[in-house]
Amino acid sequence: MPSGTFVLADIGGYTSFLSDVGIEHAKEITGHLLNGMFEVDSERWKLGNVEGDCLFVYSDSELAPGDVFSYLRRLYENFRESLQEVASGSTCRCGACDRSGDLTMKFVVHAGEFDVERIAGQQQLIGSDIIVAHRLLKNSVPPREYALMTGALAEVADASGLEVKEGRDDYDDIGAVDYVYVDFGGVRKAYHEKQAVFLSEADADVAVSIEIDAPPEYVWSCMKDAKLAPQILPTLTEFETLSGEMEEAGSVHTCLHGDGIRMIHYRVAYDAERRRVTDKLSHVPVVDRMLQTAEVEPCGAGSRFSFYYSIRPPTPIEDEEQRAGILNVVRMHAQGDLEGIKAYCETGRTKG
Repeated sequence: MPSGTFVLADIGGYTSFLSDVGIEHAKEITGHLLNGMFEVDSERWKLGNVEGDCLFVYSDSELAPGDVFSYLRRLYENFRESLQEVASGSTCRCGACDRSGDLTMKFVVHAGEFDVERIAGQQQLIGSDIIVAHRLLKNSVPPREYALMTGALAEVADASGLEVKEGRDDYDDIGAVDYVYVDFGGVRKAYHEKQAVFLSEADADVAVSIEIDAPPEYVWSCMKDAKLAPQILPTLTEFETLSGEMEEAGSVHTCLHGDGIRMIHYRVAYDAERRRVTDKLSHVPVVDRMLQTAEVEPCGAGSRFSFYYSIRPPTPIEDEEQRAGILNVVRMHAQGDLEGIKAYCETGRTKG
């Protein structure tokens, strides 16, 4: 029988995600995620099958441990990129769309022999090692996102450069299985650090600032308090976190303005030490998408609060007069928000 390396990429949080309310969107989102991952190096890694929330691929080539882990990292990054596309692409409030940002990724990597049979015209891999790989999806590994490797594939874990831990689980039909695993928390952090961007006055299309007679720490605490946002910002009527935490890159938030416009905030970067945060805003009127960096700096005995914007329309705006008009609207809205923040931080007076 031929031998190969098997990778199972399993989406975590799928059960709560697949709600009756959003089942159609859940199917679309899951298909988008799994199809995207399968396209990663599809010449070397072949499709074994897809089982709901799990992509099973295999390679019958001889692979170096570093190449296998590089493949896992690329799968993970593709998964994260696809989640970002989903999170920032829809204002739908069904259960599936609201919870897409909570999905996680787990990998099981195993090697062994396999055979092939055709069932209902579809090729299926069979064999005892295929069974072992699938059983290992149910395990006692603590992290939410990880890669688990068995046997000789422990070298894949070593090649990751991450801390390697040992594990063992007992199964009724296959007995005890020893394995090693690595926490993908570090891979997730590295992914977000690579994506991080902070706008400055020099590279922003719109830059507005205001001086506030209050300490930077206090202004920053007000700015990042989601409950305060509708009280402070003039046009905002609702601000809600859909997934993740306010202080977490990759978190997703939604805002509703008094004119009925709902936008999605995808948190691109968060820097607590320098008191700055960048969001990618989607469903912005006219331009659709733009980046927004908010920053709080010391200024004399008080603070300077700044907003920096870079518009990112799907197609470039060639008409300079139209572009100037759009930027002026952004500037006016931002200036109004700054006035609201200043009033609250200096006097406790809200927009109401």
